[in-house]
Amino acid sequence: MAVLPDIAAAGLYGLVLFLLALGVLVIFVEKVSARRLVALLLTAGLAALVLATIGETGLALLAVGFAAALLANQTFEWLTTR
Repeated sequence: MAVLPDIAAAGLYGLVLFLLALGVLVIFVEKVSARRLVALLLTAGLAALVLATIGETGLALLAVGFAAALLANQTFEWLTTR
């Protein structure tokens, strides 16, 4: 049985995780190095792929939300430091 069986609730949890992680990254982390960013993105993508493969779509959405927060933080840093 899936941990988060309701896909709509899992999507909302993913959005909340995205906003929470983005807020923490913007406030407390000045800049994520490119090397660490690639490693974190690959790890989150692999985790999402594995979770989706075994049927945990809701948890895969949480991993995708975290990866999206990392990308949004990098974009925010790039736009504000030009």
